Parts: sequence; structure tokens; C-alpha cells
Amino acid sequence: MLGVSPLWAHLLYNREIRTRTDLEQFVHPDKQSLHDPFLLPDMGLAVERLLAARKAGEKVAIFGDFDTDGITATALLAQALTELQVQTIPYIPHRVEEGHGLNLPALQELQRQGATLLVTVDCGVTSLAEVTWGAQHGLDVIITDHHALPLALPPAVAVVDPERRDSSYPFKHLAGVGLAFKLAQALYQRLGRPWPEGLLELVALGTIADLAPLTGENRTLVWRGLRELRASRRPGLQALMARANVTLQNLDEETVAFALAPRLNAAGRMEHAAPSYNLLVTPERSEAEALASELERHNLLRRELTAQVLNQVRPTLSSTPEHPILIATGEGYPAGVLGLVASQLVEEWYRPALVISVGSNGLSRASGRSIPEFDLVRALQRCRELFLRFGGHPMAAGFEMRTELLDTLRERLVSIARQELQEVTLLPHWDIDAQVDLGAIQGEAISFLQSLAPFGPGNRAPVFLSRSVEVADARTMGAAGDHLKLALKRGGAVWDAVAFGQAKGWMPGTRRIDVVYTVGEDSWLGQKTLRLRVLDYAPRAES
Repeated sequence: MLGVSPLWAHLLYNREIRTRTDLEQFVHPDKQSLHDPFLLPDMGLAVERLLAARKAGEKVAIFGDFDTDGITATALLAQALTELQVQTIPYIPHRVEEGHGLNLPALQELQRQGATLLVTVDCGVTSLAEVTWGAQHGLDVIITDHHALPLALPPAVAVVDPERRDSSYPFKHLAGVGLAFKLAQALYQRLGRPWPEGLLELVALGTIADLAPLTGENRTLVWRGLRELRASRRPGLQALMARANVTLQNLDEETVAFALAPRLNAAGRMEHAAPSYNLLVTPERSEAEALASELERHNLLRRELTAQVLNQVRPTLSSTPEHPILIATGEGYPAGVLGLVASQLVEEWYRPALVISVGSNGLSRASGRSIPEFDLVRALQRCRELFLRFGGHPMAAGFEMRTELLDTLRERLVSIARQELQEVTLLPHWDIDAQVDLGAIQGEAISFLQSLAPFGPGNRAPVFLSRSVEVADARTMGAAGDHLKLALKRGGAVWDAVAFGQAKGWMPGTRRIDVVYTVGEDSWLGQKTLRLRVLDYAPRAES
């Protein structure tokens, strides 16, 4: 029915593609229409208020967040509003001094600068007290957010959130930058003007960095956004790509996730996110080069601090391997690396993990990451009375609380995790799409696999199993020698393969392996070569 080989039909079926129409829509996202932004709740109210501000010459503050999603959302909306002749004041809070979400001193300062309307991006839905203050003091607020909803919405002019119970929007998983784009799209649409296609490069950056599902409308936005990124005219992005050794030929969702996004995140993790924002909006090449260099320094420091905290945390967890949730607590851990350390713990232990920094002021801050089997933000919601503030997503969340309540929180979360994970085997596993002969991965097969990209949450790269593959060569790589570079042979063909973090278990002299892998490409000096990413392997007994 689909007109493809049985193997490819199997891969498509795993992605819920059943018909020729489904196939055309999936492999040609450039031809798909974006949803009507006015289907989002309160979008009409938000647009009318912004157009009234435009007509009256009001100053509009844009309140963002310090991660890549929040930074790109702030830059996107500032660019769109400026092009529509709206006066804007972009604002990104300090991670340590202000934390995520609105805060009263910031609102007061923005109002002092003349703002009469504030638009949030990637935050605001839980800021009940701050929005209420604004309503009482002549500062209107429009909220665009995608985080977990509170029990009661703030009294804003508009709350644009696809997760609202009264939402009829067809897609509920937009990132913060995706919602900022939908607001811009609605404004241009109401004014009868085409929106700039270049906005989508920012949507791609933020959506990939936020680990939003690359399905539905996100797939269309990211596919088109990656195309814009490959032709970007932003001096800052050009400079950032050069610093990260990313060329236009090999720019894809993986290079965004592992090369560009960490550098954009680094400034906000180490100090303030302003350099990242300025890099995205500067028209000056010299400034862009300086900012890219600054982000590179922040990124190197981020790596060092992450390693330091990991070395401090690991020994404290060694006595509790049976716990279904890891909770690491220490004094003065840098707030900017808590989430990174938690991510590493999840990868090593395959358990949800929280890393808590105990401050000297009687307050503690935490960042957590989770596994698909455990909704972290829902678990925190069951402990909401213990927090001064909290929020996030099922796989990533954070909070601030009084240190004296940490023992109570630990007991509650361990109990919740034991209850919800009692039937779960806490071991990493791979869902294998198909067992294939390694020799089948070439030519048209590779082109077909590429048509399924971009890959990410909700649309992972196809995973294959090949048995009794000959190992032509094996050597360690990386500064610590913890990665493995392989040459895998089948017949007369040889495939390069990399097994990240798996050198420790390699037995020298191994001649054949069963291997689980995904397929990708490397680009060097303009030449593309096939590359297998090894997810797991097992030595094959010689017959």
C-alpha cells in the first residue's frame, strides 16, 4: 500500500504511518501548513492588546528565561515586535539571583523603564502573585507558557498555553519558542503581512534544545528551521558555528543539540544569559565574534564545574543503589550545573535524579531529570506545599524550598517513586526497530533513513540489530579514553562506528559482536561518510 520495501514499511509502521497520505506528510514537512494560531486559547485577546499597544506607542517588555528555549523565544518575539514598530524592552532574569519566572523587583524595574504591557515567553503561568501585582499597578501581562499548569491561572490579560483544559489547539507540545512564534504569526496574520521565514531558525534552536517532541507541528517547524539555519545571515550564529566547528554541510538536529545549544546555555549557567541573547540579535560581526568567544569560555567552565560536582555527588549515592530515585544534596553546588549533573546521574543509574544545592541563607534549590517511566513534575506536584516555587516537565523539573524541609521531601519522593516504579525494571533498554544484515545499510536505504529526520523525542532514529559482525579494528578515543572507535566489516565493506562511553567493557581481541546501533553521517572537509553510533554490543562466541 505504501509502495516501499517490507523493512521500510516496518519502520514507518513503528512511527504510526499507515497510509500514503501519512507518508507524504511525514517525509515532506516543508509542504505542511502550520496550524491557525488563533486556535490557541486567548490568542485573540493577546493580539488585540499588542495591537493596541502598537497604536498607542506603548513600551512592551518581553520577559524570558535563561535557557536556550527562553533566550530564543525572547529574541524571536523582540525581533517580530520591533519589525512591526512596537517598542520593546527584552528582559532575561539571572538564574541564581532571580530564578525562573516572574519576580516583583524585575516587574518594578520594567515599569520604571516605561513598560505598560509585559509579555512572558517560556514562563509566567505559575506567577500568580506577580501577575496580580501587575494588574493592581497598571502593568498588563500576556502569558505565553508551556509548563505545568497551576490549580488557578494568574489574572493576566491573556494566558496562551496549549495545555489549558479549554484549548482546542491541535498540537499540545510546542516549546516556549514555538509559542512565541505562534504569537508573532498571529500578529502578522492579523495585520495581513507575511511573517519572516528567518524566525524559524530560532524556533529550531529552542525546540531542539528543550527536548520537545519532534512530531506534529514541531516536526514541521524544526525541519523548516534547520533549512533556515543552514542559510543563516545572523552574524552571531555564524560565529557560534565557527567556534563549535560546525559547518553548514553537517548542521542537523544533532549538531544543534550537542554543539550549539550547550554554548547558548552556558552563559546563563555560569553568569547571566545576556551574552547569548545579544549573540542572537547583534547585526555586527565583530561583536558576534567577541560574544561567541565569551560563550566558548563559559562552556569550558561549565564542563569543568559539572565534572567537579559529579565527583562530589557520586560517592554520596554509592550506598543507596536500591533507591528508586536519586537525591543528591550538597552545600554550594553551582546552580547552573545542577540539571547537567542530574542528567548524567540518570544516564549512569537509570533512575530519576534530583541534585540539590543547599544555600547559606536557609534556602535550597534543585534541578532534576527523569526517565520515561516516571513523571517528575507530577511527583513534585504531590509535594507542592513544601516548595516556595517549582515547575517543569515530566522529564525535567526544579524547585526552591526551605532547607529545613529537605528530609520531609526526601521521604515523600522516595515513597512516591517506590509506589510508581515498583513494577519497573530500572535498567536502560533499547527498542529495536529491526534486525538487519549490516550490508543492507547502504544506498537507497540510507537515503530513506535520512527522509525520516529530524530525529529526537517522539521520533527517535531507527535502531537496528546486526549479529555476528566482524570487528576489523578497535581503539579507544577521547581525552579519558572512555569512548570506543570501531571498524565493522561485513563482506568487503567496512563501516566506521563509535560507542560513546563504552570503552570500559571492551575485551581486546574480540573478533565478532552483536551490535545495536543507529545510522548517521559525518562530514569532514566537505566529504560525507557513513557512521554508525553503537548503542550496545555483546561479544559473539566463535563457532
